[in-house]
Amino acid sequence: MNIAATANHHIRHEILVCGISNAIFNGLSAWFLIKNGPGLRWEGEHSFAVDVIATGLLLPLIVAFIVIPLQRSKLNKGQLQAIDLGERSLMQSISNLFPASTARSAGLFGLIGLLIIAPLTLAGFYLLGVAYVSPLQYAIFKGLWAGVIAAVLVVPMVLIALRKPK
Repeated sequence: MNIAATANHHIRHEILVCGISNAIFNGLSAWFLIKNGPGLRWEGEHSFAVDVIATGLLLPLIVAFIVIPLQRSKLNKGQLQAIDLGERSLMQSISNLFPASTARSAGLFGLIGLLIIAPLTLAGFYLLGVAYVSPLQYAIFKGLWAGVIAAVLVVPMVLIALRKPK
């Protein structure tokens, strides 16, 4: 298997593992926390908006604090090779904008979640006229939503961790 094929295989593997594990963890966590409670609304004590905003910040932040060091550790142990998808890769170009520091990169991922992902998600709720969500509906949504976020963001996280040294 050549280097490009190995890199693509590794990235696909990380997308599946991170996406599925976050979908299951977040969906089940939401279900166990809210299953016996009232439905969620935009505001109040049981607000889906507050949860979306908090998860938008914390999910990317925590995933980055896990993924980047794990990938770097595997690289340092020789279990993985450095990956560079080239100048023509949009994902590589975006990843190259992130700092080398795990903490700074994780912080930026958290800000992306807080300032882009959460508002877009809430805009979707608003445009679809969602005013109330049952606990089961929200747990399913949260699991799928968290899984997609993790699956998408793990790609630049892996590329940041496995960058070729300059």
